[in-house]
Amino acid sequence: MMHSIKIINTAIIFILLFSHNLYAKDAKDAKAYMIFTAGLNEIVTTDKGGYAELAHLLKTYRMKTAPTFFIFGGDSISPSILSSFDQGSHIVDLLNSLEPDVMGVCKSDFGYFEDALSLRAYEAAFPIVQTNMIEVSTGKLLEGILETVIIQQGNYRFGFISLMDEIVIEEYNLSRVKMKNAHQAIMTQVKKMRNNNVDLIIMHYQGDNLNPIEYLNDGTVDLVLRKNDNIKMVNNKYKKNNKQILISISDQVAIIELSWQQQKPQTLTVSTQLPNLISYPKDFDVKQQIDDYTNRLNSLLNEVISVTKSEMKTFRVDLRVGETTFGNLLTDVMKAYASADAAIINSGTIRGEKHYIINTKITRRDIAKELPFRNTVVLLEVTGEQLTTSLENGLSEVNHLKGRYPQVSGIKIVYDSQKKSGKRIISLHINNKLVKPLQKYKIATSDYLANGGDGYYSFKLSKPLPYSQQMSKLLSEIFVDELRTRRIISPKIESRLVDIAKH
Repeated sequence: MMHSIKIINTAIIFILLFSHNLYAKDAKDAKAYMIFTAGLNEIVTTDKGGYAELAHLLKTYRMKTAPTFFIFGGDSISPSILSSFDQGSHIVDLLNSLEPDVMGVCKSDFGYFEDALSLRAYEAAFPIVQTNMIEVSTGKLLEGILETVIIQQGNYRFGFISLMDEIVIEEYNLSRVKMKNAHQAIMTQVKKMRNNNVDLIIMHYQGDNLNPIEYLNDGTVDLVLRKNDNIKMVNNKYKKNNKQILISISDQVAIIELSWQQQKPQTLTVSTQLPNLISYPKDFDVKQQIDDYTNRLNSLLNEVISVTKSEMKTFRVDLRVGETTFGNLLTDVMKAYASADAAIINSGTIRGEKHYIINTKITRRDIAKELPFRNTVVLLEVTGEQLTTSLENGLSEVNHLKGRYPQVSGIKIVYDSQKKSGKRIISLHINNKLVKPLQKYKIATSDYLANGGDGYYSFKLSKPLPYSQQMSKLLSEIFVDELRTRRIISPKIESRLVDIAKH
């Protein structure tokens, strides 16, 4: 999962462009700047900078003669400590001060589901765009979201589209939306914008299933800004069909200088800087906003609630491949809270990216970082067959560090990660008894998984059960209450998840 103090540590900015040497003598040279960033879910950090530094950078470039466009790549509404309280409203508040020309939507912007994103869109003083997603019931866009937009600075007009892969629906358990055919959406919207005499067309994209290069090669779009967390490439240049493709990774922000001949977008050339935001001064007004938010939370979040007498790690590289002490502790609390036979949580729920050494004092701030989503605890009646299917799903992406990997209590799974996906479980026990396909079990899980999130679709077929402590209390609050009651914790590794391929 994301480190809680990252700005966009895993943010990859792909700038793909045409580089032709076709110049007409009577054509006018055009020049503009573009500031592009994404993944600013934390409003301030101690080592990478944040919104206050970004505000200063924007002011500097907006004073230049050539116009400056600010493209915000999204992926910022969640997760964060503050977002767990206000569902990302503070992010929009800060962005309103920075005045982006447009925001493209990415996966993490759906961390609090469709309605919350619509609310953020109505709060925004800037357009929020998602081009290939519609509501199932109406066939229209989500409320407040635009399909595309033409943005203008000075005399220049840029068309903007933003696309995502369908995987967002599964990973974020979105029930009200579906994805349109991406190719058709691109071609339809680009045609409309070309007819509106835009200078350039910008495509913002997150995912792996679409190949932006083909849309650059045939001149459909002129520039692609891509947010992708999986590809690890740094300042590599390639040539394909005599068209230059520049691919860059940045922990911070991209400053892009655009030059082209008017009415000839195929002449576009680009130069890019990838500065560290921390090197810029903080803008005073935006810093004041950030300080106001921070001060409101500090007294609450600095409360020490427990001390750990065993080591715990919540890094994604640990959580998404095996059993962890933190995962054991969390699911044990869920199991006891709902009086269940067993408990299951997806590792993607845990986001802290922290190493708790022995005798670490755990604060409410730590738990807010670890469990930033507004999950509740649900009790399900699940057959052994449904449980097996769900856990096979949880193990299906173990070799790709996906968040569906399970953390469990009351369960022991022996599996082989080298076997075919869906056929990896060798044995499955609940409370030391072999799971039987037709037997029914009481499983505590999150409302996210109960609704089929992260591919746990078989849970949607299970029967919800009432339990004595059932209420709207969040999982994070339940966990805080338990740690505060215990004061001392010492979770252990107990061979709950055993991969024989590693033994």
